[in-house]
Formats: sequence, structure tokens, C-alpha cells
Amino acid sequence: KSEISIDSYCKSKTVLTSEYFPSNHNKILIYESDFGETDLNISKESGYDVFTFKSDDFTYRQKLLINEDGVFVKETYQKMRLLLVISDEGTFTYSEPLPRIKFPLNSGNHWTWQGKEYDEDETNSISLNANVEKNEGIKVAAGFYETIKLVTKITSSAGTNSTITEWFAKDIGLIKMTALIEGGGIVGTARDLLGLGEIVFELKEIRNK
Repeated sequence: KSEISIDSYCKSKTVLTSEYFPSNHNKILIYESDFGETDLNISKESGYDVFTFKSDDFTYRQKLLINEDGVFVKETYQKMRLLLVISDEGTFTYSEPLPRIKFPLNSGNHWTWQGKEYDEDETNSISLNANVEKNEGIKVAAGFYETIKLVTKITSSAGTNSTITEWFAKDIGLIKMTALIEGGGIVGTARDLLGLGEIVFELKEIRNK
């Protein structure tokens, strides 16, 4: 691979794989969220980067393939406990790796994807439409960051429509995320029971392991 000078990088504003989605296994990112304080822990498993969000009552884990083309989801696991007595859990796989992010993350870039999502004996069709929007400076509890904004819309034949908005900062990764879920599903259940119109995660602290 040829090296890119700082001047060339600034002119092109090309965002490379390791810059805004680093898989740093030595850090734990702590978020304030509607599920309480949530840790993001990154590990390696059979050649995949595994990103696990975990709080007392909530676990969301994605097995990711990260390469020069982008970030692709191999498997998603989620578990949620609501109101002490209601719980829901599921593992989801895909007909082919789902493109969570495609590089380069230049403002104005977009991509689409259609495929199948498998949950035990259930199969649903998934349609994804992602757009890289303008760069934004945002302030969260951990500080002020210059970020790239990504908006992803996902429609499922299960009747769920999701809009996920994410802000990524260089050398750190996810700074803020909002999820608006219309319809059913585990997060939709949380929304209905807890009265959440929108689920929000904001970076609170970065800790060394």
C-alpha cells in the first residue's frame, strides 16, 4: 500500500479504516445510555473483531470483519432484561456479511445492501441504506470531538424500521449513537415498555484495561 502524505490526506479528506473505527483492544469506552452506564469492550475471536456493549441489563455484541473495504457484520447477539421479569435474547446471522461501514468515509458517500437475516427458525429480508453526512463537532461528557456523521436506515420484513445515527471521531471511534426504532423487535419492546422515543449512547469516559 502506498503511503498518503498529511497534505494529501487533508485535501482529499479520505477516511481510512483504522482512523475512525479503530479496533483498540487495550481500551474500554464507557457510555451514558438509556440502559445505564454501558461499556464497549473490543476483543479478537477467530479472526474477527468482536465489539461488545454491556450494561447490567443489556448486552449487544457484533462479530465484525474489518478490512480495507470497510466494516462488515458477520453475527449480532443481543440480550435485554426489562422491568426485572421480562427478558429477550437473540442471535442473528446474515446471508452475506452486512456492510456496517464502507470505506472511505467521505462526506456524501452512500451505499445500499439487501440480504437475509436469520434468527433461529425465522428468516427476514433486510434492506439497508447508509449515507455519510457532513462533519460535525459534538460535545459529550467525555469532551468535545470533531466527528464524521453516518446515518443508516434499515428496513426488515419483520416490520421493523430503524434509523441509526452515529458520530465517529478519529483514533477513538464511536462518540455518540442514536437509534430510532419503529415497529417490533427487542429494541422496539424496550421503547414501548420504557417510553423511549429514541435510544441514545454518548461517550462518558475512556479507560485503559
